[in-house]
Amino acid sequence: MPLSIMVRLQAGSYDAGGERPSRSEWPPHPARVFCALAASADTQADWDALRWLEQQPPPQVWADPADRVGHRQARAYVVQNAVEKDGGGSLAWPGRTNGLRARASAIPASDSFAIVWPQAGAPPEVLGRLGLLAWKVPYVGRSTSTAQASVLSMLPADLPETVIYEPAEFGAGHTVDLRVPYAGYTNALQDAYRDGRRAWETARTRPYRYANPATGEPGRAELAEPAAGPFADLLVWEIERPVARVGGDQVAALASALRKAVISRVPDPVPGPVSGHTEPGRPHVAFLALPDVDHPHADGHVLGLGLAMPRDLPEADVLPVIRALVMDSPLSKVTLGGGRCLAVRYGATGAGLRPGRWTAAGRGGEREWVTATPVMLDGHLRRGRDAASELARSLVLAGYPCPAEVEVSDTPLMAGAVWRPRRGTLPPDRPRRQMVHAWVRFGQPVIGPVLAGSMRYLGVGLFRPASPVPSAAARRPAGRPGSGTGAPETAGVRG
Repeated sequence: MPLSIMVRLQAGSYDAGGERPSRSEWPPHPARVFCALAASADTQADWDALRWLEQQPPPQVWADPADRVGHRQARAYVVQNAVEKDGGGSLAWPGRTNGLRARASAIPASDSFAIVWPQAGAPPEVLGRLGLLAWKVPYVGRSTSTAQASVLSMLPADLPETVIYEPAEFGAGHTVDLRVPYAGYTNALQDAYRDGRRAWETARTRPYRYANPATGEPGRAELAEPAAGPFADLLVWEIERPVARVGGDQVAALASALRKAVISRVPDPVPGPVSGHTEPGRPHVAFLALPDVDHPHADGHVLGLGLAMPRDLPEADVLPVIRALVMDSPLSKVTLGGGRCLAVRYGATGAGLRPGRWTAAGRGGEREWVTATPVMLDGHLRRGRDAASELARSLVLAGYPCPAEVEVSDTPLMAGAVWRPRRGTLPPDRPRRQMVHAWVRFGQPVIGPVLAGSMRYLGVGLFRPASPVPSAAARRPAGRPGSGTGAPETAGVRG
């Protein structure tokens, strides 16, 4: 017998913190609804019913597909509870200060969604107790997200426009991670409440995909064909452990050094797609420096070097490069300015250098990408052309689909991302334009590597797939210019 928890959004919006400040959580996480029930529990029978529910397999989520959900952002100054020791604040709130808060809301086409266990078979006493808990739920997510919840012993019948988000195998492509209840979740929530911790600190995630509720076949997002970028292969060399780590601000210098080493080893005449001397608009080999990013302790130092090979590179041009760098006499060192040599070894032993982590090819591409090194825009900003639209234009010029959503920032949006290349490491003959960091979401999965901007062939403008990610906090580290990481201030959003 099925068990469904129906939620109707009374204001038509769903307010819950997502991974990005400009986007609300969607689809709703099953654990979010479970927590709303737990917040209404006050008897032992309530807790027993929740413990029964947490033992069930991960549920389905019946909701609007993410590509049909809009997002609205509101900013406001909120009085903080913490009192300053040295005074401050105002006459109305002595000793307190105001803090800027950004809140995002999801605006689905339908005002209802459901969490569904198709084969739960709840006992009558459990079903009745869960129904009572749902009746007492005032909101789901933030307190501004008022909702009416109910429990049914049947599948939802009045959600014709939704899709079914269902649990998927770990490592499957086109998935989204949702927090789910698990055995022991109720006790973990009670312990967190007593210790003054947040509910999300006890969370566990599970990958989900979504399918058509009528046929069970994959839905639109699942069937979306991945877009292949202009590069087909990524060759990687790991930097042998040096005496001192190479900072991320040296990415341009390392990319230039790799280019010089490659050209010196490829037999003459060096193919135009390798040297970069091709007709305008045609992709050529990109020389990259891959920084340590996207984990809580990332510091942005360079882990290795990469060579992105264009998809349309003729085999006659590919073979000389492979033979010269990998087969006959493998590339073993590159020389930086000042004569400093770095020993390198072909192949990747660490997770941060695996080509799939930079291309997302093994999981069918990714929709969301974040800059690991800043993008130097292809054009100057002027009236009618802001940084977000110019960033989108740079991606299209580089050979990628036009992104559906763009967020730009003056500072990094991912832990370890390089703030800016060190002064003096960029080629002196290149024009200087504004540099920005960015998060982009494409309308379909994209297979990387993703490179954009006027310096994309020399290590600047390198993106990394945004999922899976460790946490929002890891993507938004505190830092300062020159440290390789920083806390962003959104410069503009285009959706």
